[in-house]
Amino acid sequence: MENRYRTNLKKVFLTDQELATLNDRIVQSGCKNFSAYAIKMLLNPNMTFLTIDTSNYDDLIFELKRIGNNLNQIARTVNQTHLLSLSDRELLVQGISQLIKEVEKDFNIKCQQLKEFYGHH
Repeated sequence: MENRYRTNLKKVFLTDQELATLNDRIVQSGCKNFSAYAIKMLLNPNMTFLTIDTSNYDDLIFELKRIGNNLNQIARTVNQTHLLSLSDRELLVQGISQLIKEVEKDFNIKCQQLKEFYGHH
């Protein structure tokens, strides 16, 4: 320890899965060991953290399930009664298409943020 340039020690506790992920990242980075990787990652002045708010996804999933149930009820009624006009069908298709576009748009934005943060691997 007398001849060490770095004399301060920091410890971290990891789960087995976190350790495996960390080891994979160390290998991918080309660093020789954890210490070199940690110093490179922690002391990088360009290091930023990306936070993606997923709190509204639970609400989105709930709403999508409700919509799915409604669609199943509509399909069952239409199949039994054959009472669905062409304009009603078009309105349903447009509504579903719009919902899909909005979900895909939000998903693509989040994916792009992750790609920018982690790089394109």
